[in-house]
Amino acid sequence: MSAAVIQHAEPLRVDGLSLSFGGIQVLSDISLRLEAGEITGLIGPNGAGKTSFFNCLTGIYAPTQGGIEMGGLRLEALPPFRRAALGFSRSFQHVALCPELTIAENVMIGLDRLSRAGWLHAFLPLPAGRKERARNRALALGALERLGIAQVADSRPAELPPGLLRLAEIARAIVGEPRVLLLDEPAAGLNSIETRDLAAALKKLRSPDLVLVVVEHDMDLIMDVCDRIFVLNVGRLLASGTPAQVRANPEVVKVYLGDEDE
Repeated sequence: MSAAVIQHAEPLRVDGLSLSFGGIQVLSDISLRLEAGEITGLIGPNGAGKTSFFNCLTGIYAPTQGGIEMGGLRLEALPPFRRAALGFSRSFQHVALCPELTIAENVMIGLDRLSRAGWLHAFLPLPAGRKERARNRALALGALERLGIAQVADSRPAELPPGLLRLAEIARAIVGEPRVLLLDEPAAGLNSIETRDLAAALKKLRSPDLVLVVVEHDMDLIMDVCDRIFVLNVGRLLASGTPAQVRANPEVVKVYLGDEDE
């Protein structure tokens, strides 16, 4: 099965997804459609099942019931590396950049699944290896430029503030031109200025060929950048709609948004 099988602009469909560990029900009958060309938000209180849902989408967890489908392909039984080959990419809540590498080199790691040069090229200056490395660096610089941080390409992570590190991690996630990009709390640990810069960067990622989903607790960010929002609560889909619709939903205010004013 190759990535070419999935056509551009296909939505990611989730149908009746459930997940349990032993007797603990983590997700219950989640059905939704994630559209390409939109930024979709996934919100909910702590323990609502947001990260577990992401883990089901990427293959880290196998759902107990239900299906995941894109472009006519059933994905729920595919392991993570197969989904990565089909264009799934994600970031995690805690930034994990290699401190010994430059930012550009960290971003180039996101191209590993597309690289053809073998291990021998890492030790010998063979032409094919040099050519591929030059190509990968150019792609990494392009991803950094897309997010407005090309100037830090040759810096090391210890030299940069959290906001730039977060953008560098997102650059690593997008450098391979994914079809599905899942961002897990990208604003975690950022100050207001860094969060504003993150919002501007996320808007630049909106593309008709990309399903982009953001899990986030920062409601100002979610309401600003998202076209559609899904709300989870205790493993169930509580509500969905535009930011204005979600903000006005009394059940959402009761279980989640209202907590911020207490």
